[in-house]
Amino acid sequence: MELRHLKYFTAVAGKLSFRGAAEALHIAQPALSAQIRTLEDELGEKLFVRTTRSVRLTHAGRILLNEARNVLAAAEQARQRVQEAGHGLEGMLRLGFIAPSANTWLAGVLKVFRKRYPGVMLSLSDLTSTEQVRQLHDGKLDVALLRPPVGFPDLDYSFVEESPYILALPAGHRLARKKELEWADFHEEPMVMLEPNVQHGYYDPFFAACSKAGAFPKPAQFAKDIHTKMWLISAGFGMAPTTATLARIKRPGLVFRELPPGLPSVSTVLVWRRDDDSPILPRFRECFLERLPVPMATGGGSPAMRKEGKPETD
Repeated sequence: MELRHLKYFTAVAGKLSFRGAAEALHIAQPALSAQIRTLEDELGEKLFVRTTRSVRLTHAGRILLNEARNVLAAAEQARQRVQEAGHGLEGMLRLGFIAPSANTWLAGVLKVFRKRYPGVMLSLSDLTSTEQVRQLHDGKLDVALLRPPVGFPDLDYSFVEESPYILALPAGHRLARKKELEWADFHEEPMVMLEPNVQHGYYDPFFAACSKAGAFPKPAQFAKDIHTKMWLISAGFGMAPTTATLARIKRPGLVFRELPPGLPSVSTVLVWRRDDDSPILPRFRECFLERLPVPMATGGGSPAMRKEGKPETD
């Protein structure tokens, strides 16, 4: 039993006329009658009672009509969904992101994408840069918002933004009241840091600048994620360099101060697999790049991205 047989059958059943159905289907009436006989032979049941004056459905025909309409409707729905998926209008996009990028700007990107492509489901994961790269390689993420560099031939990326380092410290701390900070101010100051297995050299420029000035801050507390780190700082466990993007999020008991000059900016990039042929991906990238907070650079990124460095998770 083929879909065309069901299509022919429902056409005849709808009009109760072989001639009228043949005209609607744009086929010859004898050919239509032959198709209906083929269907009846396959089912082993008569579907129509034919007289010289009328055509009516048999009991078996009435049962088949309901089933045939359901099958044809399901087939049409499947056709539409396949076509929508092929055009990037339906499916799932798995997005990874670092904690500092989970802000109102990213929310605006997701809002626009959702409005344009309501048939696409978004799966969001807050992950470190290193974990995002691993999941991209494993096919568990489709696109990732992370820290460079991205030194893999199978990955491509677009520059998103650069953010300067900034100091996060408890409200009321003595350095919060100082007009201009110096590197020597951090000698033996307690630091709240991400655990070594997830920080990936993020704090190296800060400690190098302190060391050059003869200052040696001391790690006092480690956290597994950014949110815990910021909470510990607000609770008075210590201070830490972070990115200016996090300063946009207001937290009780937490203040931000500019660091002395000399540290490089921290970049964010949008990364995807170069051979990913999903039609959803370019539609998401289009929405994303439309709302970039700074001018966008692709195919090698901004000059800052081409500098040597390590992925950061802050």
